[in-house]
Amino acid sequence: MTEVQAVPGPGAMLRMAREARGTTIAEVAASLKMSPRQIEAIEGEDFSRLSGATFIRGFIRNYARHLKIDAAPLLAALAEQTNLPQAELNAPIDAGVKMPSSSGRQGKGLVGATILALAVLGIALALYFDAIDLGGLLNRKDSPAVSRQGGVPQIVQPLPQPVAAAQPSAAAAGAPEARPADSSGQTTPKSGMHQLIFSFDGSSWVEVKDAAGHTLFSQMNAKGTTQVIEGLPPFQLVVGNASNVRLQYNEQAVDLRPHTRVEVARLTLE
Repeated sequence: MTEVQAVPGPGAMLRMAREARGTTIAEVAASLKMSPRQIEAIEGEDFSRLSGATFIRGFIRNYARHLKIDAAPLLAALAEQTNLPQAELNAPIDAGVKMPSSSGRQGKGLVGATILALAVLGIALALYFDAIDLGGLLNRKDSPAVSRQGGVPQIVQPLPQPVAAAQPSAAAAGAPEARPADSSGQTTPKSGMHQLIFSFDGSSWVEVKDAAGHTLFSQMNAKGTTQVIEGLPPFQLVVGNASNVRLQYNEQAVDLRPHTRVEVARLTLE
């Protein structure tokens, strides 16, 4: 019977990334202008202590941006959650608004103004927590614009854009790259390059920097996967959940245990 491996939730991914970088909850809270309890709630996936689902997405997106990691896998894992609270934006019970009557229009105007104010408030909060991709809305060039002339809507097609010249890929430019190994777990390194092979027996965050300090690889890795990274040494490594990671450097096994503290290994390979 095949064992189904559990995928870590967004909170667990953020916690492992934070611990791999040696950052405390207090430091993250201060940077994001949130309370330590909110950070603990996110990492513990206790979403009942936070606002509605829209704002939780904003919290996680901002947390990922602070750690300089991709937010897409975190938001995808968040979408699998079934216990997200729903925020409600309700008007006060007694807001001093006169209800509309058949004798005048003042009530209608006040009700309309109240609804408009609540809508603006909701949009402002969503933009603050990065829940609405405003840049995507403003740059959506593939949708035709609509104009009105004489009260009749007309569709205005956008002008065709010039085709940009093709850019050379990272591989063509000779830049180091990470790539999965074949079924045997071995690949042939490029000329002049040194090779790291990570095999994951459990979920782990890994970051690799080359001799120039450039980040060659930085991401969460699932159990049962293998990653091959090539570049120029010395390499600076940060490996989370290190007891579940096997490493080979130039076909030689590397013992991570002497470099591991609190499940995070930090080492340099010459």
